[in-house]
Amino acid sequence: MTQVDGVRLHYLRAGSGPLLVLLHGWPQTSDCWQPVLADLAADHTVVAPDLRGYGLSDKPSTGYDKRRMAADMAGLVEALGFETTAVVGHDRGARVGHRWALDRPEQVERLAVLDIVPTREMFRRLDASLASGYWHWLFQMQPDLPERLVGHDIRGYLEYFFERWTYNRHGLTPEAVDGYVRAFSRPGAMRASFDDYRAMEQDVALDDIDAAEGRRLTMPVLALWGSAGLPSRLPTLEIWRAYADDVTGAEIPECGHFIPEEQPEALLGHLRSFLADEASR
Repeated sequence: MTQVDGVRLHYLRAGSGPLLVLLHGWPQTSDCWQPVLADLAADHTVVAPDLRGYGLSDKPSTGYDKRRMAADMAGLVEALGFETTAVVGHDRGARVGHRWALDRPEQVERLAVLDIVPTREMFRRLDASLASGYWHWLFQMQPDLPERLVGHDIRGYLEYFFERWTYNRHGLTPEAVDGYVRAFSRPGAMRASFDDYRAMEQDVALDDIDAAEGRRLTMPVLALWGSAGLPSRLPTLEIWRAYADDVTGAEIPECGHFIPEEQPEALLGHLRSFLADEASR
């Protein structure tokens, strides 16, 4: 545990060497990185935090815009004694990573984003097809209602997504699902995770300002998505190249949304190459 601006952040840590920060998404915690953490720790100091509001980290009533959540991560890196880091983010964690890299390009050396396109683009491109996949965004943005409807069956709600968003369902073991259900059953956890979505109006406003001012990601960016994931419906690589100067990417076959657990070896292959480029510079 490390306290950053009054918020206690829980994280996993392994290995030694250059820093690599792994940011989880919804509805998960830092445990989603377990299938790849040890391998990455062979030549990196790997830190996998629970984001504000998630897992064993604090669940304050404010601060879920991505600028604040990114500042949490920047503060954590500094508290651990590092100046720079590579960042791999999945889902909501990739949105935090995107904002972190925009706000602090001197700290984020390279960024990998898993199974997302920028938040701004999601709303710009929202049509019937995307709405059928991303309906939970609009639901979870509503004040108070999600907690009331979901609170009596947290397991049922989360298992719906674990079932619908996976291709290799064996990757999400019953033990892993049980762990996520326990995490989101903690006091304040569901409310905090919905607050993450409720901050999207602020997040898009910041993204619009960056776009208007021509601010782009300048570090190398790796975009990966599952062949059965929602971004597969979009020209994902083309979209990221409109937001970053140096983008490579690939679709991971036979994979849904939960890439680290569904296809850990494929993910490691892409990350090894991406991080090796870092070491050669």
